[in-house]
Amino acid sequence: MSAPWTIEQYQTLVKMIAKGVTSLEVNGEKVTYRSLNEMMRIKAMMERDLGLVAVPRQQYPAFRKG
Repeated sequence: MSAPWTIEQYQTLVKMIAKGVTSLEVNGEKVTYRSLNEMMRIKAMMERDLGLVAVPRQQYPAFRKG
């Protein structure tokens, strides 16, 4: 299954966060975010979905007698 995001969308979001912009119009479609916090949460989702960050694996301790 492919990610619902593209690298270009991710890069645009990162640039918006860096500039402090919360709304943008692209191809006639206006996108407005409520807050920087919301943008950061979406950025983290995009990074996970695009495979830009490693997803932590759960590890369980193993014990051996001896």
